[in-house]
Amino acid sequence: MLKQTDAMDKVCAFAPATIANVNVGFDVLGLSLATLGDKVEVSPNGLGYNRISEIISETPLPTDPEKNSCTYVIKKMQEALHTDVTVDVRIKKGFASGSGLGSSSASSAAAAFAFNALMGTPFTREELLPFAAEGERIACGAAHFDNVSPALLGGIVLLHQQRPIRLPQPKELFAVSFFPNIEVKTASSRSIIAQHASLNVIAKQVSAMGAFVAALYNEDYALLKEACKDYLVEPSRKILIPFFDEMREATLACGGLAFGISGSGPSVFALASTRSTAEKIQHSLEHCYEGTGIKTISLVEDLKEGKGATLCEY
Repeated sequence: MLKQTDAMDKVCAFAPATIANVNVGFDVLGLSLATLGDKVEVSPNGLGYNRISEIISETPLPTDPEKNSCTYVIKKMQEALHTDVTVDVRIKKGFASGSGLGSSSASSAAAAFAFNALMGTPFTREELLPFAAEGERIACGAAHFDNVSPALLGGIVLLHQQRPIRLPQPKELFAVSFFPNIEVKTASSRSIIAQHASLNVIAKQVSAMGAFVAALYNEDYALLKEACKDYLVEPSRKILIPFFDEMREATLACGGLAFGISGSGPSVFALASTRSTAEKIQHSLEHCYEGTGIKTISLVEDLKEGKGATLCEY
């Protein structure tokens, strides 16, 4: 058992924002961004209990260790390791909570990765997933894996019975993330999804997922564009996001491969095969909100740079 006197001084980890569902894989598919994300630093405190010493965030987050995703993840890891190492935790949010970009997942993944490194890496990345998912349970009531998996592992990840399958990454694939500053709560977004779907809709979605995966393996951008459609949840969820249809039309007019809701929203995403196309889409999406009074944030990410959680400086 690792004791307080054996532990390192401090460790900081970064975990990226993520796009979940990617249209075709509700609750089972996600991809990792590269530069946008959260940092979590852990350092032994010798107090016998975990403590949050700093939170840098635009939106208020729980400071109670039992209610904060980061400290709850660490608590579950401590229980599994039977260790007396307790820590001070510093959290630096890189993007807003409730954005639809896996905010709680980024923090949870960073906390798991940092504490694992502090303890001498007793768990593999894959073994960290259930711990990170516990942070999701605290944040939104269920231990979802679709965001924490790409946040920890990087790349494009498909979940099969909560086991991660890493899908191939096309050499040239760029994501546009666009966040209109409106509130869409995950619980509300999930509540409006139809609980039953026709066999025809289910068959179309299953076919789309299979074609999407095949397109990744074959780097077939035409097939990816044809396949990356959401028949299950988008029809009900898109009403929560202003100008959704206009943004989709703008994306396709610019030559985009796909457009859809990122996670539960309100963020949306677009995929493109070149950076120049992605930047055109970014400007077009911004144009859709000009004069509305709604603030927006957008960025373009090269998806091949999405490596998942890493150690960093705070």
